[in-house]
Amino acid sequence: MGPLKHIIWLLGLTVFAIWQMPNIPNWPLALQKLLPWLPYLIAGLGIFVSVFLNRLQPILILASLVLFNAGMQYFVPQADVSLSAITLYPVLALLLPLNLLFWLLFPERGVQDKLYVLFQLALLAAQAYFVYWVMVNLPLEYWRWIASPSGYDSVRLPFVAMLTMVAIWFLMMFRNALLSHAKVLDQTVVFVLILMAFGLNAFYQYGALAWTSAFAAVMILLSLIFDAHHIAYTDQLTGLKGRRALLESFLGLGRKYSIAMMDIDHFKSFNDTYGHDVGDLVLRTVAQELDMIATGQVYRYGGEEFTVVFKGKTPEQVMPALETVRKAIESRVLNVPLNGQEVETHVTVSFGLAARDAQHKKPHEVMKYADDALYQAKEAGRNRIVIAGEPVKATKPKTKSNTRTNTKSKTARPGQKRQTAGRKRKV
Repeated sequence: MGPLKHIIWLLGLTVFAIWQMPNIPNWPLALQKLLPWLPYLIAGLGIFVSVFLNRLQPILILASLVLFNAGMQYFVPQADVSLSAITLYPVLALLLPLNLLFWLLFPERGVQDKLYVLFQLALLAAQAYFVYWVMVNLPLEYWRWIASPSGYDSVRLPFVAMLTMVAIWFLMMFRNALLSHAKVLDQTVVFVLILMAFGLNAFYQYGALAWTSAFAAVMILLSLIFDAHHIAYTDQLTGLKGRRALLESFLGLGRKYSIAMMDIDHFKSFNDTYGHDVGDLVLRTVAQELDMIATGQVYRYGGEEFTVVFKGKTPEQVMPALETVRKAIESRVLNVPLNGQEVETHVTVSFGLAARDAQHKKPHEVMKYADDALYQAKEAGRNRIVIAGEPVKATKPKTKSNTRTNTKSKTARPGQKRQTAGRKRKV
């Protein structure tokens, strides 16, 4: 649902902007006079937010939109049919989609790297000189090729610009499909390209390009906010929502819910044995299995602890889902390096589960209750689910090795030391 929700609002804004574009001549005169300035105002706000958030890519995209609008507004006015205006239009229409793709492909390094920023700004300035050079020196036969019409009555874009926009649109879609964690900005630029194509196609209608450019700038500004929200509320390692998102979810839980606290067994010893890189692999693997729970929302609480919130569910209703995940994690084989050899190993997890009751009415109290049940699961032998308030049957921890090399030789299981009396940090 994550990427889809952004596609919905992006599609909604795009459709609204295109639908409203033919009605611009019917607007009040005051709004029509304000419209040409709207892209600059919104882009300026977006650039300010980008600097504050240390994001260079949006700045370059917004700067391209601003410069493109300025070039079209002051050098290619709608009523101008001079040779320079007629030739500049296809050049700018060709450069805009190239710029959108160009800035996306450059890595994001923020605005603090001054040399990198100067390099990017130099590339932006070089394009202005390139346009001037093309206008002065390009042979006539090339002009005819660049400015050749599309052949469709409803498409006023030159054929080369139209083909470039379509090709780059597909390249952006393909790139987003390959990205494991596409930013909202990556999705937004796809719709920005669509909007600008419609605006360019209707350029000779007053305000059409300014209108679509303003909406494009609004989309980029909103994508900045959504990306910043994602960074603040999402755990970077696992891709799950983090503790801040968990605490905010408590605001709308209602009166019926269950909370599960989960901990990876012997994780500290596992980290000491195999290293932190393998520990990160374990965290991501466990997170993937937990994320398969359809009836609850999974959060990374911190370290090796995870939280699952089940809104409107009792412990009895969620036990089957937790048991399925526990068994799936237990049976998952991990191939990891150890002393120059590849070994197979397993991890197990323990759950504590609690529901809201008369003694635990607030979410943080229920979570603490679940955490106490988790500690009981650890003390009872690990690799189990304990429901708070129910009797716990302790079992002797298994002594069978959970690590073996590919040659079937066995090694000692990491983390077999048992905790002494008194609660200590879970491992």
